[in-house]
Order: sequence, then C-alpha cells, then structure tokens
Amino acid sequence: MAPDLKMSVMPTKLRYKLVVSFCLMSILPMLAGIYIISLFVKFPFDMSHNNLVMISLVTLFSISVSFFGYLITKQIFSPIAGLTAAAHDIAEGKLDESSLADTNGSDELEGLTKSLRVISNNARELLSKVEKLSMKDTLTGLYNATYIRERLNEEIERAIHYQRPCSFAYLNMDGFNNYVAKYGFEYSDEALRSAAKILETHLLEFDRAARISKDEFAIIFPDKNKKKTIQIIEGISKDIAAFSFGIKNDSGFSHLTLCAGISENPIDGVSADELYVKAQERMRAAKQKGPNLIEAFI
Repeated sequence: MAPDLKMSVMPTKLRYKLVVSFCLMSILPMLAGIYIISLFVKFPFDMSHNNLVMISLVTLFSISVSFFGYLITKQIFSPIAGLTAAAHDIAEGKLDESSLADTNGSDELEGLTKSLRVISNNARELLSKVEKLSMKDTLTGLYNATYIRERLNEEIERAIHYQRPCSFAYLNMDGFNNYVAKYGFEYSDEALRSAAKILETHLLEFDRAARISKDEFAIIFPDKNKKKTIQIIEGISKDIAAFSFGIKNDSGFSHLTLCAGISENPIDGVSADELYVKAQERMRAAKQKGPNLIEAFI
C-alpha cells in the first residue's frame, strides 16, 4: 500500500520564495536605485567624482539584487521544470526514476517528488503484474499459447546458435469432452488444474509448459533430445493415468489419459512453426491410434 502523502500545491516556503523573487526581479530594485540616486544628484547632473562613485555603487547594487532574484527564481522553477518532464515521462510510460532524480534538492517540492515517485513505482509494479498475467493461463497458472510460441522461437534460435537439441511436446487429454459432459465444468476445470500440476512436477528449471486450448498442453524442453523427452512424457502420462481426479463412480475414482506428439530440432525442422506443426500432427496421429499413446517418429 502506497504511503499517504499530504501535500499542498503551493507550500508556504515556496509561496514566500515566489513573492520575494518576483519583488527582487521587478521594478522595486530600479525604483530604489532611482530614489537613492536622487538624494545625491541634483539637476542638471552634477558629475562630481563622489556622485559618480555613488551612482555606480547604487547601479551595481540594483543589478546585484536583480541577479540574486534571478537565482532564487531559477532555484524555484528548475525543479518544477524537472517535475513537469518527469510527469510527462510517466504519462508516456517511461517509469524509471532517472528523471525524478533531477528534482532532488528542493525542500518545497519534496512532497510532489515523492508523490510522483510513488505513482511511478505503483505503475511499474502494475505493469509487471499485467505482463505476467498476459503470459499466463488464468485457469491452470501455466503459460498461454501466445507465450509458448514466442518462447519456442527463442529456444530454437538458441539451439541453432549453440548447436544443441531442443524438443517440443504437444499433449491432448483423451475423452475430455465426454468428461465435461458427464461431470460439468466445475469438476473439469479442477481436472485441468490437477493435470497442470502433474506436468509441472516433471519440469526442470528451463522447461516451459503452457495450456494451448481447452484440453491441450505444450511443453518446451531445451537441451533435450527426443529420447529424453519421450521418457519425460511417459512419466507424465503414467502419473496422469494413475491420478484420481476426485469424482468417484461405480467403478471407483475417475481417471484421465493423454496422447502426445513430440518433435525435435533440427531433425523435424529448424523453425518454431515447423516443430509446432509436426508435434501437433503427431499428437493427432496418436489419438487416432490411442488413447494414452505417444508418437514421436511418423
């Protein structure tokens, strides 16, 4: 929760500084100078040495006072200009604090600076949350289809660069439409969440799993060849088939199985699209033979 920052638009010290600066830079120094000069100079001008010195001193004093007023005004408006630029950057989505750092040193504007910094931090945190949510499937917490396609393309490029394998698996839950029709959406959603958790237990640090559609999942296996990927998918398939999905019928608890298609770079393609399509085709071929089959070679 952001701290409450109580701040006046025109703090008292800032108001006084503005009044003083405008007075100093206004006609007051000139009027004062003219008045002082008039005390020592008679018309027509008596240009004695003493009078000339006095006029010079008064003129210099007036200029000095005006310059001092200019410095105070600059001290006031420089942070304001910085805050204006910072606010403009925040409005454009530039949420770093580098621009706000230039406004430090002004006591009167400290409250406004803190407020803008809080706004910037909150906006940055909110943006981070939105970005994370945009990559995640809301039901299972896995990544979504958009993210997995982008990540697969990155992993293929990395695999080609370092001459390492990269495998991709496309999974589909067998008979899930019948499961939905029999038990309803509430239990079906819970079944998908449970299946997603099983997937995650088999993943290593750099593996990425996603929910592609209602009952389809995909997994990227960086630095793993097809043989190793088959072993992992077999373990996932075994755990899902053995899992009791929480609904007991006449024959016991309900169970689900899956079919999977696997592709590997560069054997089955050198692009993300090629691996994606090949794994998807093999998954469909497995379902025609299935259920509970893995296809990696046709």
